[in-house]
Amino acid sequence: MHRTVDVRDLGITDYADVHEMQRRLRDARIADGAPDTLLLTEHRPVVTLGRAHPEADLRVPASVLAARGIAIVQTERGGDITYHGPGQLVAYGIIDLRAWDMPLLDYVSGLEEAVIRVLTRWGIDGKRHVGARGVWVGNRKVASLGIHVRRWVTMHGIALNVAQMEDFELINPCGLAGVEMTSMTREAPATAGGPLEMGEVKAAFVRAFSGIFNTGVRTPAQTPWR
Repeated sequence: MHRTVDVRDLGITDYADVHEMQRRLRDARIADGAPDTLLLTEHRPVVTLGRAHPEADLRVPASVLAARGIAIVQTERGGDITYHGPGQLVAYGIIDLRAWDMPLLDYVSGLEEAVIRVLTRWGIDGKRHVGARGVWVGNRKVASLGIHVRRWVTMHGIALNVAQMEDFELINPCGLAGVEMTSMTREAPATAGGPLEMGEVKAAFVRAFSGIFNTGVRTPAQTPWR
């Protein structure tokens, strides 16, 4: 089966802008007017909530987040509460799973595998945990995942902590009290894989995504999206 994905690197973005972009691309994909797309970004600080968890599971009063300018946003994705900020690679797939003849769980597992391969590139032993989606290094979580599907077309995706982000300490990530978040910067052996630059991590993720899902990659000219 021939598959091709358009990859768009959006740089550092506001969450609301990219959320709206995902919706537009999804609706166009459902109408068969847009290609499958992989969006790569780093968000400005924001906390997002999964559709089944409208109450923010915080470790501090909500006023602390407000004082730091961190909004709390309800979304339609699966999963629970998470944090996004600069230094975290977020990958959103707008993928027609029916066209790919792929079950949702295979797609979810493939996203986790893509992160695991990226971690291996820098000498980090990433694993899955039974009953807890995402990717872990020992008992520390390095990547979080949440998906939404409408008429077999996906939105949202996976977030990999490249740099260490202290603002995770404001929440109970994924609704798990006491869970410790980690990052590639913290876990990578000093001599493994070369320097941790976001551009290299993005390129490694795209290569892993392409290999796992057996898809070609295009980088179309960037078009206005705000």
